[in-house]
Amino acid sequence: MATPELKVVAMPTGWLTVDKSSLIYARYYGQQIRIPVWSSAIVGAQKKIVVDTGIHDPAWVSSFICPCDQAPEERLERALKEYVGWRADDVDIVINTHLHYDHSGGNTLFRNARFIVQQTEWEYAGRPLPTQASLYQEFLIGREPLAWFRWQFVNGIADIVPGVRVIPTPGHTPGHQSVAVNTAEGIVVVTGDCANCMENIVDGVPVGIVHETAAELASLKRIRQIADFVIPGHDPDVAPGSAGLRLPPSARVPHVENTAT
Repeated sequence: MATPELKVVAMPTGWLTVDKSSLIYARYYGQQIRIPVWSSAIVGAQKKIVVDTGIHDPAWVSSFICPCDQAPEERLERALKEYVGWRADDVDIVINTHLHYDHSGGNTLFRNARFIVQQTEWEYAGRPLPTQASLYQEFLIGREPLAWFRWQFVNGIADIVPGVRVIPTPGHTPGHQSVAVNTAEGIVVVTGDCANCMENIVDGVPVGIVHETAAELASLKRIRQIADFVIPGHDPDVAPGSAGLRLPPSARVPHVENTAT
């Protein structure tokens, strides 16, 4: 059976104001930057798939994490309808790259979905390092018993549907994963926070919030090996509704495997 023609659509779901050094390790200390929180829809697959679900409440984020704002049209329910014509109840699968508050905040919207996360990430979310403890919130990710949460835990590379594959990209968190999608234009990688922005990938510089630096560097290299386009977790240069940013040829390294087919 032929792989269906897939498309990835980036959707803005709010904005955080942070020190730029939190995006790019050991650079830009003291520079404040307003960054988007991206969610992505995978269109044309056998199932309706959303990758990452943004924030749940900008007031909560502003009170407990960092300044946050969200326009009404950036609420995930509105963004889904505007960019791909879906309702939250239409979504079959949610893939969380990791379980930080700004990537799992909208999980509870998806009452009919199956949720996919690396087993390592689920376990770490229950007992994170103190430096990341505030970034994990049990009431967002469903560690409390919510009847309509259906989690699928994967270990390593896993094919979700034809043309969509999750790939371990640890470093930012120990169980981080990225999502590779085989499209007509090339392989689109939704990086999550393995790469906050293109600068992480092109320069091979880790993100500023990192659990294990060596793993993060290896994960960035892996993205350079497989991606034609990337949707980094917080890059303001991504255009809403697009499939992300084209990886510059100078950043590419030879493929070691066809990871998205």
